[in-house]
Amino acid sequence: MYDGESLLDIHGRAHESLRRLIAFCHVLTAEELQRPLPGFGFPTVLVQLEHTIGAEVYWQTVVIQGYSEEVTMPARPDLAAIEAFREQTAARTRAYLDDATGAELNTPRLMISDPGQTRLLRPADVILRVVTHIFNHQGQVLAMCRSMGKPNETIDLDYPVD
Repeated sequence: MYDGESLLDIHGRAHESLRRLIAFCHVLTAEELQRPLPGFGFPTVLVQLEHTIGAEVYWQTVVIQGYSEEVTMPARPDLAAIEAFREQTAARTRAYLDDATGAELNTPRLMISDPGQTRLLRPADVILRVVTHIFNHQGQVLAMCRSMGKPNETIDLDYPVD
């Protein structure tokens, strides 16, 4: 099954790709970062990025302590704040994975996913869900950028293999 070392590698690669996406987004103006675009559930680039990272915070909470109430996230008005949020969030997941045993990661257990609601989840699957979620929203952010005429060049944000 999964071990902490493998999940750390997978998670780290996903965050490296997300870090590169955030760095790429510096080609956008402040107005473009906050421009609502039709057809996206999270209508701006900044909100897409914030949601992507915020979802990891949610799943961390579910796995580590159980979700007890809706968290109010502070405003993240620019890419520097988004990148700091990404770094902080990735570090917390890494700390969990550094300490998690194979049994912890692979044994399904009841987790509180909403106040008063439990689900039987395997922690390794939750980590992998965070990773796939990152790539899903990266695609949406790139589609948003392309709809604004950027990038003009090819940008590779697929899962890093080197």
